[in-house]
Amino acid sequence: MTLRDVFEAELERVGVAWCGGAGRYRSSHRRGFATAGTVHLDAKIGTRRSLYRGMHEIGHVVLGHTKRGRRRRWELEAEAEAWAQRRMQELGIELPDASVEAGRGYVARMRRWGNNSRA
Repeated sequence: MTLRDVFEAELERVGVAWCGGAGRYRSSHRRGFATAGTVHLDAKIGTRRSLYRGMHEIGHVVLGHTKRGRRRRWELEAEAEAWAQRRMQELGIELPDASVEAGRGYVARMRRWGNNSRA
């Protein structure tokens, strides 16, 4: 089973669609984002790093982060990071250390600087 197969199985398991780039949000698909019921990510999902990005976006959908609320964005990002890490570990897939560290840094910057911070 390839990493892409793992990703597609996870999408199916949680009932989430995958948009690989077509549509009005095309320029944002490279980084990835989530809307209600859909992960928008232009990636082949061939490395643990790209799988981690995809799992992070699935986490946003599963955790209900696509609905507007009063929670701070850094909290949502931290939860999606934790969900992705937990799920990959459950699947027996080694976490990509560089991605985990980048995620920690992103959450820390968002916490310090608010929603205007960039990865």
